[in-house]
Amino acid sequence: MVYIGNKRKNMYQNEEEPVIIGEIIAKEIQGIHLTEAEQGLLQYWLSLSDKNQDVYRRCKNTDEQRQAYENFSGIDSKRAFARLTEKVFPYPVVEKVPVLIRSRPYLIAASLLLLIGVCSYIFFMRTGEPTTIGAPITALDYAPAGNKATITLSDGRLFELDESQQEIYIDENGVNYHDGEVVAHTKAVASVKIATPRGGTYQVTLPDGTRVKLNADSEINYPVTFSKDKREVSLKGEAYFEVTKKTDLPFIVVTDDQILTVLGTHFNVNAYAADYPIKTTLTEGKVRVQVLANRTETVLDPGQQAVLEGGKISKKYVDVLQELAWLHGKFNFDGKSLREVMREVSRWYNVEVVYKGTVPDIEFFGGTFRTSKLSTILTLLESNDLSYQLTADNKLVISAVSQAKK
Repeated sequence: MVYIGNKRKNMYQNEEEPVIIGEIIAKEIQGIHLTEAEQGLLQYWLSLSDKNQDVYRRCKNTDEQRQAYENFSGIDSKRAFARLTEKVFPYPVVEKVPVLIRSRPYLIAASLLLLIGVCSYIFFMRTGEPTTIGAPITALDYAPAGNKATITLSDGRLFELDESQQEIYIDENGVNYHDGEVVAHTKAVASVKIATPRGGTYQVTLPDGTRVKLNADSEINYPVTFSKDKREVSLKGEAYFEVTKKTDLPFIVVTDDQILTVLGTHFNVNAYAADYPIKTTLTEGKVRVQVLANRTETVLDPGQQAVLEGGKISKKYVDVLQELAWLHGKFNFDGKSLREVMREVSRWYNVEVVYKGTVPDIEFFGGTFRTSKLSTILTLLESNDLSYQLTADNKLVISAVSQAKK
């Protein structure tokens, strides 16, 4: 179970709830393996009310799903479902699609519609794609991050990972894709580094079964075989860990500024070199966070976040869903400044952000899907009296509207 806040704040009382829970239930219906974090979120949501349990039951009821789908779709069900999937999933999915989706599409559609609600459905059907108001129409745009990463072995070999895959695992034989295809044999290799570029993400299962999801512009370095007294990896950038519990073998994550020690737990580390503060967010278990500079430390409970800034560490309760929105394919911009938002955008879309003249560092609220193209994100700038220009050499130039007119 995931515990949020010192007053057990209901983390689902926001606009993210239907989308995130809907995605988890849709995955369960498809037969896709749920991570322990997703299982924890689902169980917590179910425990909140009898109404949630009833919605879950309806989503799992095949007859009710079919009826809900037919009600929404009308007579031309195939055309309606095509319109819905175009709006909700406007860009091609790289991963393989389970046969269940192709044979029974109403299962997925109904689950999403029951949870997202009629209003969301009407919104998508009436409004369609977001439009850019008051700005010149341009064909230049950038796609969101995909499954991109490289593997570097300690013997010097370098492999670019297949973008049609999304996960690798390490065993005694070598580096393999999730479907069993071998990437590289690792005999006489001491360590492996997996790195995602700007505009790329990837997942990896370590030799002990620990699962790691790397955000864009991140890297993890780990031994092919862990030592007898500890499991130690190093991280740059951002990653979410689901650590396999081994009571006598602590799991250690080392960044440039801190050391995290756990036995079996789920947590997120945001430690980009250029970004401060460094944030460690715990969803399950316990984590000890130690500052390398002065050896001060703190212990996190579920729902807490350690913030390391200027050599000082503090902790607080946070809304885990908002903090870990990237895991669920979302951008969460609540309370973030322009430059914080643009750092995320820069990494996700592989663009260099350039500020022209004096640009106010405004605060944003809300968010959007990470599957959106860059132009969709940039409509946020226009509503805040900011102008932007995309260039062919992967640059995003931002200026105030008053300066752009000069």
